[in-house]
Amino acid sequence: MVSLANEAISFGCKISYPHSPELKNFTAWYFHVDLQSQRSSEKQINCSSHPVKENQTHSLKCWVTPQLPNASATGTYYCSVHWPDLIRISEGIFILVRDTGYQEPPQGAQKLLLFCFTGLLTLLSILVTALLLWKKGQMRAPPKHLDPGTAHGQEQPVAESIYTSLQGRDTEVYSCIQTVPSSLPPKPELCLPGENAQTYE
Repeated sequence: MVSLANEAISFGCKISYPHSPELKNFTAWYFHVDLQSQRSSEKQINCSSHPVKENQTHSLKCWVTPQLPNASATGTYYCSVHWPDLIRISEGIFILVRDTGYQEPPQGAQKLLLFCFTGLLTLLSILVTALLLWKKGQMRAPPKHLDPGTAHGQEQPVAESIYTSLQGRDTEVYSCIQTVPSSLPPKPELCLPGENAQTYE
C-alpha cells in the first residue's frame, strides 16, 4: 500500500478462534517494523467480540487506521491478539509513506526547457543542411585540367630529347694529309682509329 504523510489509510485484521470461556476475552493491538528493522510500540485496536454459541468458531474483522506522520512511518504493519495465556501475530502488510505527492514543475521551467529543445533542433537542422549543400557543391565541381599550351611546351623538350637520342650518329671520317717533299723519304703519320689515311705528293 502507498499513502501520503498524515493521510488516513486503513487495513483490516481478521481474527478467528473457537469460542470458549478461555478465549472469549482478548485485546487486539498493532505495531510496525520500519526499514531499519526497528519495532515500534504496540497500540491498541478498538475491537470486541460478539456473543456466539460455545464451541463454535468465531471470526471478526477489526480495522486499523495507523498514524503516518512522515516517510519514517514506512514499514510492515502487524496485528497481534492477546489472550490471557496466548498471543497471536498476523501476517504483515507493507505501507509506503511519501512526504509529498507528485508536484508539477513550475511553468517557467517548462517554457525554458521547451525553448532550449526547440533551439537545439533548429541549430542541428541548419548544420545538416549546410553540410549537405557543401557536399553537393564538391561533387559538382569540374576536375582541374592543365593548359594544353603549357603542357605542350613542357613536353616538347622531353620528346625532342628522346628523338635526338634515337638518331643515329654519323661517322666522321678524317683524312690525314701530309705533304711530303720529294727529297725526303716519306714519314708515316698517325691517324686516329677508324680514320682513313691518305697521302698526297
